Amino acid sequence: MRTLILGTFLFLVILGESIIDASRILAVFPSTSKTNYIFGQVLFEQLASRGHEITVISPFEIEYDSENIKQIKLTGMFAHLEDYGMNTNIFTKWDKSSFYGNSNLIYGTAAMADYTLGHPKVQELLKSDATFDLLILDQVLSDSLLGLANHYGVPAIVYSSTATNKFTNEMVANPHNPAYNPISSLGYSDRMSFDQRLWNTFISISEQFNFKYLYLPSQEAVYQRHFSKKNLPPLLDVIHNVSLVLINSHPLINYPRPVVPSMIEIGGLHLRKFEFSGLSQDVINWVEAAKNGVIYFSMGGNTKSIDLPENVRKAFTGAFTQLSGTLIIWKWENATLENQSSNVIIGPWMPQQQLLAHPNVRLHITHGGLLGMMESVQYGKPILGLPLAGEQEILVDRAVAAGYGLKLNYQNITQEIVLESIKRIMEDSSFRENALKASKQFREQPMKPMDKAIYYIEYVLKNDGGVPKLRSGALNLTFWERHLVDVALCIVGICLLPVAMIAILIQIVLRKSYQRRLAAAGDEKQRKKGAIKKKTN
Repeated sequence: MRTLILGTFLFLVILGESIIDASRILAVFPSTSKTNYIFGQVLFEQLASRGHEITVISPFEIEYDSENIKQIKLTGMFAHLEDYGMNTNIFTKWDKSSFYGNSNLIYGTAAMADYTLGHPKVQELLKSDATFDLLILDQVLSDSLLGLANHYGVPAIVYSSTATNKFTNEMVANPHNPAYNPISSLGYSDRMSFDQRLWNTFISISEQFNFKYLYLPSQEAVYQRHFSKKNLPPLLDVIHNVSLVLINSHPLINYPRPVVPSMIEIGGLHLRKFEFSGLSQDVINWVEAAKNGVIYFSMGGNTKSIDLPENVRKAFTGAFTQLSGTLIIWKWENATLENQSSNVIIGPWMPQQQLLAHPNVRLHITHGGLLGMMESVQYGKPILGLPLAGEQEILVDRAVAAGYGLKLNYQNITQEIVLESIKRIMEDSSFRENALKASKQFREQPMKPMDKAIYYIEYVLKNDGGVPKLRSGALNLTFWERHLVDVALCIVGICLLPVAMIAILIQIVLRKSYQRRLAAAGDEKQRKKGAIKKKTN
């Protein structure tokens, strides 16, 4: 009886704690990037399973059923952003200048934030009596949305789908040294040549000016428009008040970078543990019947295979016809594929993680997106990379350097190159061995990424966002103070002081010497003048 009473008491205590700990979380993921939402979906599910109530604002439809998750769908977002070129074929952007791309992105993301806050459903939420305990924001260059944290008087946690960048660094004053921290869009490694370091430094300085004079004013305008009230703090103060930044990176896949305590690496959080394969029986039969293994081909959630230029598509379809006994599963967004051989299966969506987890899948042909690269490493699959952007170049280059991948040049692809690359990876066991080695290193973490993310999110909730001990002192400094410009000027001044004093001393000596010579010359002139006058008399 005593045991029963004690057990009941403990149950009530645990139940009471779960009720007390249950919080209302507003999750804003406004991006039209499916990749970002896939990551958020896994996090929402886990938070909901722990009793938290999640309200998700996103243009994507919720794909899971939970009474603790509600959605405000941003209808019309895709069409709205078409005017800013943010949902267009990536291959049509390659001839655009860097300035055009940056300015277009800055004003496009401002339009995305403005549309989010002005959406009728969001306006209805803002005018209601709804309350929240925490804001989780997907960092897609939309810092004006942090005004929601100020509006509800709650702490903010920011999630970044990439490694550290100017915008996330600014939030928590994370250091950026251009000597070994490459700007992702450049595609450099962390061991740069002098020319690369020079250019990387120039771009880093340009990013600072872009942030201050282009990005921040555009976001400030959106922020002021939707959160106009008395004593509204400047947006930069709201940005610097972020409690935590969760970054989707891992030193094995991204380059190692310094991070302050309020910036947490959670690379691999989206990886699931499958109780069953999730594949249909037909697909399982096809995969297991492929005597020479399976190749999985996907250009990711944002870039579409159907957008590949014709010469690139033909290079792959031609190579696949010569791989008899090998099954190719290709994420292809149309119903038909021209010149599709009998060993190729196409579909607009594929269960990517389940496929890569299958032992008979031996190669992943990928554009080098971060989530896909993490999945390849997690399941020990070699990759054949076709990178299209700077960060993808970095990730694929790291795979090549680690010996579990090869890289294709998008602008120089032929059927022969594709076939040779595939055969080399499939037939050389070192690629598979190196992939398994990387997988082991990737899995060896003191704390699982999801457990780490949940711990820190609930840590912020328990402390009402008050985590000053994690806050970097650099947030209290101006740009000039943080980068020691004032100290450098002082040191230069101290070093120049002796030089100046010597120069002044030399000037004084020369002036006195000149004055003496001048006086002597005057005396000589007077002497000669007196002598002439005497002679005349």
